[in-house]
Amino acid sequence: MHIHVADDETPKLDSILALVERVLPTARITTSRSVRSALKALRGEVPDLLLLDMSLPTFDVGQGEQGGRPQGFGGIEVLRYMDFYNVLCPVVIITQYEAFPENGRHVDLSSLSQRLRAEHPGSFRDIIYYGGSSHEVWQERLTILLPEIAGLRS
Repeated sequence: MHIHVADDETPKLDSILALVERVLPTARITTSRSVRSALKALRGEVPDLLLLDMSLPTFDVGQGEQGGRPQGFGGIEVLRYMDFYNVLCPVVIITQYEAFPENGRHVDLSSLSQRLRAEHPGSFRDIIYYGGSSHEVWQERLTILLPEIAGLRS
């Protein structure tokens, strides 16, 4: 099984990778750190599962660079790309934010999940709130989802 993780926050990325390696030790894992590098990875090889951060920078952050414009909904840009180019793989969003600003108000994760399920029914599976490496709820949810999705894709 090939799992691609798109996340720009090193501690969060490391926690996710450790959990995936523990739950699915034979999985091949690739990573990206921006919207552009995630899109490039999807053009190269479609994974069996995409674990996607919602807020990704436009470009990879290099030394002395900021990665372009921060995108609070960078993950949605990736989902739209997948729909437009008919890239089919399940997507689980893992985010550190409990709500996102949109049009002068805040959209909570439950509302965002309903919207993404309606807008991206072929790919969106779930959204998980990442509360830090010691926060157990995200780990429990992802530990349950990984084998379920792996079983569906084998």
